[in-house]
Amino acid sequence: MKLRIIYFLLFVICSSSIAEVKIDGKLDEEIWKSAQKFTDFMVVNPYTLSLPEYQTEVFVASDSKGIYFGIINYQPKDSINSDSSARDQSILSDKNQIVIDFATNGITAYSFEIGAGNSMRDGIYSDEKNYSSEWDGNWIAKSIVDETGWVSEVLIPWDIVSMKNNDEQERTLKWYVSRTSVNTNQKFANIAIDDNRQRFLTGFSELKVKDYVSSSLQVFGYGVARYDFVGSKDFYDAGADVFWKSGNGKQLTATLNPNFGQVESDSLVVNFSATETFFDEKRPFFTENQSLFDVKGANGLRMIHTRRIGATPDVGSDTSSAIDAAVKFSDSRDNMTYGVLAAKEAGGSDYKGRDFFAGRYLFKSEKQSIGLTGTYVDREDINREAKAFAFEHEYLHGDNLRVESQVLGTDIQQSVNGENLDKTGVAFWSKIEHEINDNYQQSLQVSSYDEDFEINDFGYLGRNNVRSLNYESVYKNTNFGDDTVIQQKEYYWYLNHTENAKGLSLSNDVSVESTIKFKDSSSFSWNAFIATSGVDDRISRNNGLVNYHEGYGVGFTYRSNNINKFRYHGFINLTDSFHNGNEVHTHFHPSYFFKDNYSVSLSIFYNYSDSWLNWLGDNEFGRYDRKFLDTSLDFNANFSQRQELRFRLQWLAMDAHAGGFYQLDSSGDLITTNSELSDFHLSNTALQLRYRYEIAPLSNLYIVYSRGAGIFEDTHMNISNLFTPGFNEVDSDMFLIKVRYKFF
Repeated sequence: MKLRIIYFLLFVICSSSIAEVKIDGKLDEEIWKSAQKFTDFMVVNPYTLSLPEYQTEVFVASDSKGIYFGIINYQPKDSINSDSSARDQSILSDKNQIVIDFATNGITAYSFEIGAGNSMRDGIYSDEKNYSSEWDGNWIAKSIVDETGWVSEVLIPWDIVSMKNNDEQERTLKWYVSRTSVNTNQKFANIAIDDNRQRFLTGFSELKVKDYVSSSLQVFGYGVARYDFVGSKDFYDAGADVFWKSGNGKQLTATLNPNFGQVESDSLVVNFSATETFFDEKRPFFTENQSLFDVKGANGLRMIHTRRIGATPDVGSDTSSAIDAAVKFSDSRDNMTYGVLAAKEAGGSDYKGRDFFAGRYLFKSEKQSIGLTGTYVDREDINREAKAFAFEHEYLHGDNLRVESQVLGTDIQQSVNGENLDKTGVAFWSKIEHEINDNYQQSLQVSSYDEDFEINDFGYLGRNNVRSLNYESVYKNTNFGDDTVIQQKEYYWYLNHTENAKGLSLSNDVSVESTIKFKDSSSFSWNAFIATSGVDDRISRNNGLVNYHEGYGVGFTYRSNNINKFRYHGFINLTDSFHNGNEVHTHFHPSYFFKDNYSVSLSIFYNYSDSWLNWLGDNEFGRYDRKFLDTSLDFNANFSQRQELRFRLQWLAMDAHAGGFYQLDSSGDLITTNSELSDFHLSNTALQLRYRYEIAPLSNLYIVYSRGAGIFEDTHMNISNLFTPGFNEVDSDMFLIKVRYKFF
């Protein structure tokens, strides 16, 4: 009896091992023998729709674990670029991309990229062709290089997204698969579309696979230990994320204490303007499955900017607000998707924290979509409640015309010391995109934001009180034979007019740009612009309008091929403007790949202005002879798909030598005064050394050392002497260990 049991267990184990699909890039399991096969590809970038030089075969199969993709990329071995990059960084090597619209409604599609050197990147497409890398999925991929080319093997689990209900044995998806060849500087795809064209998501083809979708529950735990060398203090914290997918379109995500132990830091920025700097979101809860709430508009509008949650409190001295909890719920059915988002800040000893709420509904048919969005923020510390709404509409006329429109409103209720500060504002924008033919596209956009439109309680907008009209035209010539080194020429024309709500002209400019792309993947471009005179109604911070004169500029850019181990790109821009005088702006960025998985790069931005205008306060301004330097040194080592080491040192420095002191008069002119203007300089450095080890898919260990320093002084000092003081004046110095673990 015992012997029979042993034989039975051995049979089960052996049967399981035979049926098991090992993701190793070899495509030698039984499942591949009965897989669907696709071989028809065409060149979509440049958009010639010609037959590719290299053959591609795609195999698709499914089982209870998920959907499998096997892609054989035939190509001479010595022409394959297999450089590797860190997870979720741009893949510059040969690569495959699989994009799937699981709901088949054209609202959202998920992108999975695998490089020949095993680099992986994922992201989301929405709004027809807008791509965001702020999503991480639990998928597995492996690639290998052999004598006939290279092969990628991918497993996308069923529970990677919440899928709509399906009563059939087969599930219908919509998909797009492409291959990028560095050697030919081309992109091949299974259908005649690309993400740089007017229509993308709604042009996918159907793919039928055997269905195994079921509900799932995923729980992630966080733990972090941090030591602050400056304050000689240690910190410990923990939190959790819960993801539930119903299997019929519903999804619930909840998080406790998400705002701690961030291993991705913002780049150093120096901002002397009146416009707030926009920073991307990096916290996992607010980036994963966030596409429904990613509502954008003209002039950089973001209806929901989650960096507001946990930001600097409205009162008190803390630099950030702790978050008690946050929750997201969404439901997707046929052509409809809706969801809600809520977050509550914890508050502190001298502030109460804020409450954030958002809701969104989106309907999409073959030719049009309608969206409704509403947000609410309670800022109890400053007695302010902010509501915002948006109605959006998109219309597609055939394959050549697309019209987007959005109407927005805000309602602010606030009382300060008994004074009523209530206000309501409205905004509108519309954009028409016309694809005249395969090579010629144009667009026209009009927008208006009134002076009482205040979206920045939860959203982001660089400025209100503005109206603009923008026209853009693009022509691409791909008609080049085999006897030329040129692959494509591109021509761009831009016309822009901007005024405030009172009709005062803020800017009018005309610009042109031309780019030549070569077959070896290098490129050269030039640009030029002319701007008319106008007024600046922001630089004085409500202390009067500033008149400015016309300006002009020209620039040149070159990018080397990305085939050789040493690569570089750079530009030089020469301008003459009221705000900066004669200005030279240059950039040089060399990179060297020691091996496929080791690289180092140096980025240098240098800006010189002989008459930089800076607001000092009230109606006072200063002009400076300014030198500005922004450099970063990066080293990346990808030991394997599971281990990576990244080092970055950024140095930002400015030296401003005093010129003239000015006062703004009632007519908007700057009048020279005899007041003394001081020189000043600044220097900031940021260093980070980060090691990541993937314990299991979506489970990671991070070990991070970060250090920041900086100075600001009212004296003149050459930039070449600013690194040491900017490195030695330490204001942050931390060592951090963070674990994010997927329990089930």
